[in-house]
Amino acid sequence: MKLLVSSILLILLYSFVFCFEFNSEFDNFKIIENSESCSEVNYTRINNYVNSLVYSYDYCEGTEWALTDFSNNKISSQTANDPQQTASTIKLWILISVFQDIENGLYTLDTIIPCSTGNITIFECMSLMIGISDNCATYSLTAQTTLSHVNQVFSQLGMPDSHFSEWCFPGCLGYENPCPNTDGTGDNNVLASNDVVHGLSQLISYQILQPNHTAMAIKLLLTAHGWEPMIGKYIPSPVAHKQGWLPADEGFQPFTENDEAIVFTECGTFGLSIMITRNWTNPQEDAIALQLGANIAKYIYCSFVPFGYANDGTYCSTLISTPIIGDQC
Repeated sequence: MKLLVSSILLILLYSFVFCFEFNSEFDNFKIIENSESCSEVNYTRINNYVNSLVYSYDYCEGTEWALTDFSNNKISSQTANDPQQTASTIKLWILISVFQDIENGLYTLDTIIPCSTGNITIFECMSLMIGISDNCATYSLTAQTTLSHVNQVFSQLGMPDSHFSEWCFPGCLGYENPCPNTDGTGDNNVLASNDVVHGLSQLISYQILQPNHTAMAIKLLLTAHGWEPMIGKYIPSPVAHKQGWLPADEGFQPFTENDEAIVFTECGTFGLSIMITRNWTNPQEDAIALQLGANIAKYIYCSFVPFGYANDGTYCSTLISTPIIGDQC
């Protein structure tokens, strides 16, 4: 399946061994899939492998995941409808809400607002929120679009197990007291993995934003950084994602390690959500959770691209032919 990516993709991805085709009508690039070398993805095997892998880490409790090929195939853990703490993954959905405001004429990308480093444009503030996961930029953009609108986006996308309750960071430039970004409940911000891949499916198919804003959103997500990669760690192809973390080594109990992504490969595009929220006794649990998530994503990538190899040198054909042993979640 050919899906559009923003024109910035060529600059960002010059080192990858993909071919790109320019489409002047949409001012985008397409990934040209190597369909002759691709094979049918075995979703049953992915499901069994991932559930076995999670079990081997003793992480069945607190781990959920969901995968879609943006077409007819979607698989997930049994827990994928359970709301979990979002940490910074909520920022993707704030981004969509802001783009909707712009499409509705409420303000423009060039509107100046107080945001993190100074009085800057909406677009510059969005770039801070996604690119370096700036919490103060998130405060300013949430105040701009409002909590209620982000929750309307969840309703519009059919994400019933997701909710945005609060984003208040005293000390941020432009901070107001009382904080406008709270519903007063004290509840956590939550997402569910099935909701996430359902929402990503509508984003990538232009059902939620206009094509130009969809391309801009994907471009921003392609440049998003994480403190330590999860989904993109071993995947050599483009990963448009937003990661979130409430780390154990900073004292968060429970800790959270999440990632949500659109992954572009030579053999198709897939959406993936991995969410891990657990109590811990070892402050190094973050590294364990991140490695689990990275290994889940590596296996899924290799299932899509069996002739490829992962960033750690693993041959995909070898990985996906390894027998699946042991119990499953």
